Amino acid sequence: MGISNKIAIDVLLSQEMRICSIKAVVDFINQNAVAIINNLDKESIDVYNFLQKEFQQSDVEKNLVFQFLFRSFYRLDNAGLTPDFKSEYFRIMQEERSKTVIDLESALDRLYNFKNRQDNKSFQFSFVTKLFNTIDNSLPIYDSEVARVFGLCRPYQKDFKIKYKRLKEQLDLITEAYNAIISENLVHPAISLFDSKFKNHQLSDMKRLDFIVWSAGKVMSKEQQEKA
Repeated sequence: MGISNKIAIDVLLSQEMRICSIKAVVDFINQNAVAIINNLDKESIDVYNFLQKEFQQSDVEKNLVFQFLFRSFYRLDNAGLTPDFKSEYFRIMQEERSKTVIDLESALDRLYNFKNRQDNKSFQFSFVTKLFNTIDNSLPIYDSEVARVFGLCRPYQKDFKIKYKRLKEQLDLITEAYNAIISENLVHPAISLFDSKFKNHQLSDMKRLDFIVWSAGKVMSKEQQEKA
């Protein structure tokens, strides 16, 4: 088989896998729409909106109320990270808000230099996506719940470049899926229930889907535990 033919087949297989992945996500959300929306609470929506308002109106590097609520909302304080890491995190958030290009790798690299409380370098891809999602929610959040829904596994490689490349590929898949789901209105039952439960929620289509997929991960985890 020629190289060009092999590449073409690999591309086709990749496309088929992406289609299957999106279909599986859509099917699970539609089949479990009631449980997924019931698992979400108004407090989470209100806190998110408050954080966005504070972010838009203040210097988050100096806004300690914003920092406290953000750390609590996204469980930043539960990850064994140092005060120096957290200070750098909000410094990056403030610096990046005015830029037109999202540079996940650069932000991740800066934070990678701050060792955690176990004196190890800490690869915080999920928290970096939460940072940039605060700036521009067209970039979805990547975390364990979202990864579970998409059947993705975190890479265990220690090499920074390899680990980043594989996680970025997963994030690109999630972003592509979200865009398809939104543009084609593929999870209408969950969207309708969400809008009915959280009237005037003020969330963008992407952020609303962020909440739904995260909650789907929680529901999926509960189902898996019950079957174990």
